Amino acid sequence: MNAPRKYRVLWVIALILKVLAWVSLGVAIVGALFAVPSLFSAVGRGAPWYEILPFGLMLGAPIFGIVWFVQLFAFGSILSLLIDIEANTSALTKPPE
Repeated sequence: MNAPRKYRVLWVIALILKVLAWVSLGVAIVGALFAVPSLFSAVGRGAPWYEILPFGLMLGAPIFGIVWFVQLFAFGSILSLLIDIEANTSALTKPPE
């Protein structure tokens, strides 16, 4: 990215947001990998509803992680887009040499 030095902090924030987005997606996938087998195991052995409910609620965590991923990644991409727009605008308005 060819961001001017005055926007280096915004570029770093955008990068951090994108990395956090991928981390949240990874945590969501790992959470789903633990929740689904546990839920199927509890249902398979005929556990009562109060034993199955926590495993069912664990399935909400991956959904929350996916939503969080979309929000963080979108905000990081918007920051990157704004930096690119500013760089292109300043390149267009720069007088020829």
